[in-house]
Amino acid sequence: MAAAALEPVLLRWRHRCPEGLIDETGKIRNVFRRASGVGDTVGQLIEELNRIPEAVPELEAVLDARLKLEERAGEKVEVPVNDARLLATTSLNSNGFQLLRHRSRVTDWDDDDQLRSVYSDETCGVVKEITGATHAFCSNHLRRQSEPRVGGNGSLARLMSVSRGPLNYPHNDFTESYGEGILNTVGSGGVPHTQTFGLTDAMLEAGVSEQELRDSRMLIVNTWRPVNKEPVQRFPLAIADRKTIPRTSLRSTLIGNVPSGQPRGGIEIYNASYDPQHKWYYYPAMTRDEVLIWKGYDSAEVPARPNLHAAFDDPGTPVDAAERKSIEVRVLCLLPIT
Repeated sequence: MAAAALEPVLLRWRHRCPEGLIDETGKIRNVFRRASGVGDTVGQLIEELNRIPEAVPELEAVLDARLKLEERAGEKVEVPVNDARLLATTSLNSNGFQLLRHRSRVTDWDDDDQLRSVYSDETCGVVKEITGATHAFCSNHLRRQSEPRVGGNGSLARLMSVSRGPLNYPHNDFTESYGEGILNTVGSGGVPHTQTFGLTDAMLEAGVSEQELRDSRMLIVNTWRPVNKEPVQRFPLAIADRKTIPRTSLRSTLIGNVPSGQPRGGIEIYNASYDPQHKWYYYPAMTRDEVLIWKGYDSAEVPARPNLHAAFDDPGTPVDAAERKSIEVRVLCLLPIT
């Protein structure tokens, strides 16, 4: 519904923006893709449209309509979110998540080149060490930033909250079908059979074959790091212990089409309905020297045993707390089948 209302507006102002940002249907190009030579198209478009006074009222009208729909969609459920720092231990295989201390060599978190050249290698190395993987491949990085209710980067930035802002609904990025989508994408030489987040680009460049994937256990580890100068307070990330998530509370949802005419395929994810059995945790006051990792997909687990994650609005957040900025990278690991 939101895309259907936004795309005609973007199409109307396409001619006023640099070529390559908006396609002929009104969709923003490369929303999730950060391949070589491809920058943050959403960020560029937000900056460009904010310079066009005539476009701003149209975007504000779309945003207002979406907010009204969200208000009618149903009441939010308040749940306790526990302090994970009080837990004795957590691990990928038991709880599905853990916190790592890691100081990055990145000096500018807004520099895409540093994130590609420095942070990707660092993240692959950390995850490879934790998992014992023989190979590890990083996805394109995804930068997220919350927006104030007034001001900030404008109405388009708030409309693009799914791709740019904190996601406040419980979900897991993958279902059991993801592995087959990766296999088919590699087997076809890169034609997307699922949203790959750049993972298959990295594997094809390294010469990984479809057969090598079939002979390996595929494990995808999500990584999340706040990059605020001060410890993050606004919209921290909560994660549910996967031992507390019954499969009856999960529902698969297809996002996009498979295959797709875009430079990415669709993807099936797990959303979740409220269940009192879910037990949620977060790490208060995370710093940029900490990274939260969790298991997103594991070909060795059928049916899947996913955890869930979501940003949440902490009622104790100080009014003057900085907007949350974070970096996400997914790492696909190859391990021997045991």
